[in-house]
Amino acid sequence: MRISTNQLYDRSIQNILNNQGDLADIQQQLATGKKLLRPSDDPVGASKVIRLTEELEQLEQFQRNNNFLTSALEEQEAVMRNINDAVLRARQLAIQSGSGAVAPEDRLAISVEIAEIRDQVFDAMNTRNAAGDYIFAGYQSQSPAFVYDPAATGNKYQFQGDEGVNNIQLSPSVRVQSTDSGKTVFEDVLARLTSTITGGSAADSALKITPQSDFDRFHQQNYDAVTPANNQFQIQINGAGTQATITNTGTGANLGTVNFTSEEPFTFNGMQFTIEGGPGDTVNFQLDAPQKKNLAQTLDDFFHALSDPSLTGEAFTRKLDDALIGIDNGMNKLGAATAGVGGRLNVAQSIFESNLDLEIAAKSTRSDIEDVDYAKAVSDLSRQETALQAAQATFGRVTGLSLFDYI
Repeated sequence: MRISTNQLYDRSIQNILNNQGDLADIQQQLATGKKLLRPSDDPVGASKVIRLTEELEQLEQFQRNNNFLTSALEEQEAVMRNINDAVLRARQLAIQSGSGAVAPEDRLAISVEIAEIRDQVFDAMNTRNAAGDYIFAGYQSQSPAFVYDPAATGNKYQFQGDEGVNNIQLSPSVRVQSTDSGKTVFEDVLARLTSTITGGSAADSALKITPQSDFDRFHQQNYDAVTPANNQFQIQINGAGTQATITNTGTGANLGTVNFTSEEPFTFNGMQFTIEGGPGDTVNFQLDAPQKKNLAQTLDDFFHALSDPSLTGEAFTRKLDDALIGIDNGMNKLGAATAGVGGRLNVAQSIFESNLDLEIAAKSTRSDIEDVDYAKAVSDLSRQETALQAAQATFGRVTGLSLFDYI
């Protein structure tokens, strides 16, 4: 086979250029730390790298979301715990105020601290986060969750947010609630359930709720929100004046009979009646509609009760019962909300750790595909340098050949 001089030159130069290209690739791999310099180096591997990179970017976004969620929930939890501590102190003061040893001036002193706690709770219910949003206002986060309206009839501390809550994506399939509406946490607190005497033919009558738990059970079983007439009841003394029968005047149902002595108290399902009357006399009473008060309103009502020197005896005791039950119900509601936040924090932590494991695995897989093996690359560099030197030496020998060398 005859090879022309030009072919020898071309082949030698091509070998040098190929070796130079391979050497440059290895040098670039060592400089960048990547063995995939272009998709054509490994099309399948390059495709996997793109997919893994997208997966890692998504995981990083989920982790940023998780950090934001955790911060928001920890702030809510801290606020709720502070409110709980403040209300617990109010409860202690309420119990103290009910002691027979407390003088009127002591009640006034207690009222001052109750007012301070009320204001503290009201401010906390309008807590703002670092972005300036009211965290308990729902979707209306640019406006205070609660406002005070001194001219309002009934509740003067009023919720003006909505029940909207935000959710944050922590993984492809999991979204976790990041906010709680003040309506759920503070507003929907059941006030003390009550009953009222509405009339009758007896000369005099009085009603006291005791024990409250028995009455609450009776109220919950018998109150009819659809048909108000079914919430009306009558006590009728028998002909001998020794027994009293209780009936539901709306339904006609006979609820029971109790022994009766005029002006002596008797108890029926948590309602203690004292009636001055004789045979055939009646006393009418009703189950009052359930009311709801937020914690600030409960504390405000109790403040006014403490500040009123004319409120004594049974009248003050009723206000004290209102306060204690409102506080207890509010703390139960607050405790449930705090537990909910704690549960979501646990979920967020678990997902964060799971995402971290996925992130480590994805980075490891991507590294195996695209990152250079330095030991192998250094060995390849040495081998490629030797190959280039050999090609250059061969080219030198070929270009030095002459026909005169054979003469």
